Amino acid sequence: MFQVQMKEYVEVSREIVKVMVSDNAAAVLKKSLDRQEAMIDSLLEKESQVSDLIRDFLSVEEEVAQTLLETEETKQKSSSKLRKIEKELQEVQDRNSSLESSIKFLQKELEEVRQLEEEIAEVEREAQEDTTVVIPSALYMAKLFHTVTKIDWDYNCDSTLIKGIHYGGEIAQPISIDSSQHSKIFICDYLWSLLSTEW
Repeated sequence: MFQVQMKEYVEVSREIVKVMVSDNAAAVLKKSLDRQEAMIDSLLEKESQVSDLIRDFLSVEEEVAQTLLETEETKQKSSSKLRKIEKELQEVQDRNSSLESSIKFLQKELEEVRQLEEEIAEVEREAQEDTTVVIPSALYMAKLFHTVTKIDWDYNCDSTLIKGIHYGGEIAQPISIDSSQHSKIFICDYLWSLLSTEW
């Protein structure tokens, strides 16, 4: 469009040159000047329109840039929130997995306790049905143990010590064993060695 106007401007200039060499120069010059003035007004109007368009374009561009910034900020917030939710979900899944393992373990323990209760109930039923079974008292067991082993135990000593007096031989023999220094097998063998094999 601007090229068309420039072309018209060139034509006007040619017309001015023609007028200057013709006889009715004043009329033709006035006509050319009027045409040139109209063309300049048109150019000024177009320039104003272009300036308005540029302002509108810059305004739209600024709005688009602002919208883009807001969108990016919203995206960042959403992404951060999503990561937080994913982390919380993972923690919940981990806790859930741990709880499931605990539940399975407790169910297994409960099943074992139930089986033990059933076995105890079965033994009690058998004991009630069999009247020949006699359950000895603790006092009887202690007396029997003392009669067989001939050992008086010292129950007031330190829990790591095994102390007492063995009366099975000609002379009373003290017993003092540190259980933290010897194995259970050694202790058991030693105590068995004290018992007489003559019945």
